[in-house]
Amino acid sequence: MSEQPITWSLLIRFHREVILPDVERIVGGAVGGAERRLRDEMHTLHDSLLVKFDRLETEYEAIKVGLGRIEERVDRVEQRLESVEQRLDSLETEVRDLTAQVRGLDERLSRVEKRLEEMAASQQRDTLQAQVQDLKARLDVVEAQVAALQKPQP
Repeated sequence: MSEQPITWSLLIRFHREVILPDVERIVGGAVGGAERRLRDEMHTLHDSLLVKFDRLETEYEAIKVGLGRIEERVDRVEQRLESVEQRLDSLETEVRDLTAQVRGLDERLSRVEKRLEEMAASQQRDTLQAQVQDLKARLDVVEAQVAALQKPQP
């Protein structure tokens, strides 16, 4: 070994040629492995997130389609409901009209029944009066016959 004085430039050269490559190798290996593992974990996480996003996107599209069908059905139900409401309004009007007509017919029927009862009573009176007249006439005939029988005979 030579006994050269150690200078600053010699120390810098030694550091650059011997120590630095060895430190870079040791630290690079340790950091590179951790960096590689971290990168792999990040890629795995990223890939799993992409799969989840893809599944969520597919589910989102399916939900949109299903919601569209539901909205169409709700629209059809609303249209049918409006139609039913219109028909119900029409039926209510018809029921009111029919109710008024039934009341009118009921009143007319009551008047007809009353008149018929009056006519029946009148007819009974007329029949009784005719019978009384007939009986009076027959009585007159009987009285005439009795009077003829009671007259002395010549």
